[in-house]
Amino acid sequence: MNRRGFLGLASALALWTLPAAADPVQKPFRIYMALWRGWEDAAQGFKDYFTNQNIPVELIIRDAGQDRSKLPEFVAEAKQLGVDLVFTWGTTVTVDMLGTYDKVDPAKHITDIPAVFAIVSQPDGAKVVPDLSSSRRNIAGTSYLVPMETQVNLLQSYRPVRRLGMVYNPLEKNSLVAADELRALGRRDGFELVVAPVDVVDGKPVVASIAPKVAGLKQAGVDFLYIPPDTFLNVNRDILTGAALAEKIPSFAAAENPVLFSKAMFGGVYRYYTVGQLTAYKAEQILVHRKAPADLPIEPPKRLSIIINMPVVRALEIYPPMGLLGLAEVVDTPEEPRQ
Repeated sequence: MNRRGFLGLASALALWTLPAAADPVQKPFRIYMALWRGWEDAAQGFKDYFTNQNIPVELIIRDAGQDRSKLPEFVAEAKQLGVDLVFTWGTTVTVDMLGTYDKVDPAKHITDIPAVFAIVSQPDGAKVVPDLSSSRRNIAGTSYLVPMETQVNLLQSYRPVRRLGMVYNPLEKNSLVAADELRALGRRDGFELVVAPVDVVDGKPVVASIAPKVAGLKQAGVDFLYIPPDTFLNVNRDILTGAALAEKIPSFAAAENPVLFSKAMFGGVYRYYTVGQLTAYKAEQILVHRKAPADLPIEPPKRLSIIINMPVVRALEIYPPMGLLGLAEVVDTPEEPRQ
């Protein structure tokens, strides 16, 4: 075979073996992002995923600033703009904008536009979806709370617990579901849950009641303080974790911020940034690959992060077992929260 014939055959084989290039996206996908407490790591992870995958998107960002009255405005605006996808952050935003699976009102909720949700701690418990295999409607999403049984096992592996304390906001659905799950596990595993709801005045939780509630748990003889995924407690995490440290109560957090940026002793979490990226992957399946949201399961990230706050460990002199320490991410330098 001459050189020209060889080159022609090589070119033909290359054309046959190489996959066809993906069709270029003609215009950015328009995504309406409805946030609850500002831009944070889950939102950043969501945004970065599209950048890293070279998927052009136009993000329309709205922050409710923990004001529930703004959410109907967001629903109306997303519909009026005719966006390609809606992203909702947190249980309150998701329920108010997308409805629960058994109570969806097209006049009040987004139904015709596909949506993805993130940072919803119990999607099935909050009735966002009937179960985690499928939403059975025009939404998909992720779960970010480590299964409660795994959390309790981690906590017990650090230090055996007979009485577990929990301060919570009684207006927060996530905390109510968490308390019910902990009670059930306590009955099974032989520990008692002692709850201390913060005071509510004029329909709002009272910040000044947090420290006295922690002191009451100390008097009740709790071995550990459990910090649920609760926006009110997250905003006031320095008060909560500072009170626990002052009372010499070790604390376990279900989310990363109280450990990374405050004085919770340790936690077992899925990192917000990773949750945001996984949620963006779900969005890609819908927008780019044209998959029906109902065909996508609601999943957590694959990797669990165990975080230990060593300055708090040293202050309490309650050191982790070596086996747990070997698996953990150790925080030993104070770090300011990212905005």
